[in-house]
Amino acid sequence: MHRKTLLYIELPPPMHGMTYINKIIYDSLKNNDSYALFDTNFTSDVNDISKKSFKKIFINIFIMLKAWKIFFQVSPKCVYSIVSATKYGIIRDFAILIPTLLFKKRLTLHLHGFTYYKIYQNSVLYKFFFDLLSKNAVIIVLCNIQKDQTLAIMSKNSTVLNNCINRSSIVNKKNKNDILTICYISNISKEKGTLNLIKALQNKSNIRLIVAGNFLSEKKEFFELVEQSKNISYAGFANEKVKQEIIESSDIFCLPSKLEEGAPISIIEAMSYGLPIIATNKGCIVDMIDDLGYVLPKDYSDSDIMDGVKFIKSKYDILSANAVKKYRENYSQEKFIQNLENILKG
Repeated sequence: MHRKTLLYIELPPPMHGMTYINKIIYDSLKNNDSYALFDTNFTSDVNDISKKSFKKIFINIFIMLKAWKIFFQVSPKCVYSIVSATKYGIIRDFAILIPTLLFKKRLTLHLHGFTYYKIYQNSVLYKFFFDLLSKNAVIIVLCNIQKDQTLAIMSKNSTVLNNCINRSSIVNKKNKNDILTICYISNISKEKGTLNLIKALQNKSNIRLIVAGNFLSEKKEFFELVEQSKNISYAGFANEKVKQEIIESSDIFCLPSKLEEGAPISIIEAMSYGLPIIATNKGCIVDMIDDLGYVLPKDYSDSDIMDGVKFIKSKYDILSANAVKKYRENYSQEKFIQNLENILKG
């Protein structure tokens, strides 16, 4: 087996932003003889990712040895890898990529999100291993904001590759409902801004809010607020079918997160259905929704959320059309794979 490019990627489960993108890469390239793909996933539960155990150590050693084996089988000219944003994760990445570094193969590293920069600044160990890996590597980031941050904090040049979803856009713009329907589809917690959103919209006339997702915290307070609100409903965990139904029936997508965000897949999904977006100024979100929604300040208030609703209502048709246009031009699966292959080819 002699192929040009070897991709080390973590496939779901668990399903989250990074593994979702990796699944798209795998499905798109698995039958292409120019690529070999190896799954480096070591856990099936998102809650186990940060936990330490001897079992995980042995699993990772096994994965490392298998990764080395496929490296020597393939003898690649180029290697692609996701980079971890934890101290132990970066050591694991380094161990897997030792043959790549020793044999001076062209290395492409993909940075998913903005959590890298704090640990890079605060951990000597992390900085040491990241600098070793990235010394001669091509670095992929999610947006121009991250590109600037990578240069400012890490002194590394990078290239932008927008995230995507595996869906073809089938609308030109959204036809707004008589009762404005806003949806929130994400994990539910105080830090995600779920409670702030409910408090801002509860019992507002001519506004309906649909919330869907798993609970990370504040479950009791969440249901108390929903019970006090005539215009808010909880749809439970949203599988792909339920998520599609919610987005199709909604007018606005809102993600008022207070956490670090990258380039949220949920925003791209809503964009593809023509939904204008209200979201916080985190990660790549300004780049993503600047001309198709309303950006909340990082320290937003309830009134800021309502200002966003009023702004979108006043320009709804334009913002909806812009959402679909931007999705087609920047966030389609076809565009993503084409751009990734161009980067890997150098």
